[in-house]
Amino acid sequence: MMCKSLPDISWFENDNPYTECNYLFHYIIIPNVKEETMTVKIWHGEFCYEKSIDQIVDERTFPMTKSGRDEMIDYIRKSDFSYRQ
Repeated sequence: MMCKSLPDISWFENDNPYTECNYLFHYIIIPNVKEETMTVKIWHGEFCYEKSIDQIVDERTFPMTKSGRDEMIDYIRKSDFSYRQ
């Protein structure tokens, strides 16, 4: 299940990105410590984020809070489910 090992907020507060994939469904979470936000970028394909920037199919920003993290998890899981349909 996507996001099962997603780190807690302190990971992102320390300016660490996080990425995960489920076969061809990929996402990266990029924190912005200054704005206290986390941006999720989703793409489909075989390659890493750096090689897939032009293939981003969706992007959304969430507040860097516990509730923002929970909302972000729901968003990622729904996006993964929609992709597999």
